[in-house]
Amino acid sequence: MKLQRRVGEFEQGGAQVLGISIDKPEAAGTRAKELGLTFPLLSDPSMDVIRRYGMKGEAMGMADMGYAVIDRRGRLREKKIDRKFAERVDDILAAVRALGQGA
Repeated sequence: MKLQRRVGEFEQGGAQVLGISIDKPEAAGTRAKELGLTFPLLSDPSMDVIRRYGMKGEAMGMADMGYAVIDRRGRLREKKIDRKFAERVDDILAAVRALGQGA
């Protein structure tokens, strides 16, 4: 997983990587192990957090893939629904780094 390989770069930038799944906790934990994730994969089967950050799919009754960058105050700074978000890790890192420079 391309994102997993670059988690250290996020941490160096002062960021924490979290995943959110609609699976129940047990299934999310199993999935995280299968993928070899070193970052937390949180369980949100009711999709409360997913909805709050606007990551619910328009035509689907489930979460869509993408990313959100949230600053230290909890404000959403950038969000993008993008099924290939892991291919664009550089863009996500740039958003994180911009926050570190007072953005």
